[in-house]
Amino acid sequence: MKAKKSSFDFETSLKKLEQIVATMEQGNLSLEESLKMFQEGIALTKKCQEAISNVEQQVMILVDDHLEDFNAQTENSNEHSPSASL
Repeated sequence: MKAKKSSFDFETSLKKLEQIVATMEQGNLSLEESLKMFQEGIALTKKCQEAISNVEQQVMILVDDHLEDFNAQTENSNEHSPSASL
């Protein structure tokens, strides 16, 4: 079964955010255009931060699961090693 593809594309959003910054840094926009681009940039920043936070949570879950498996394996191997009975 294929996983659902999120409608949010982090890389595309990040590129768009970089374009907004570059355009605003040129200083050729009207006040209204600058405000509109700033608002769009803030919205993209929030979405990117949410995506990063979600990925960080997923990584922490995977790491925790892996560490639990590793610790269980280590405990089992220590119980069967000759030095464990000394």
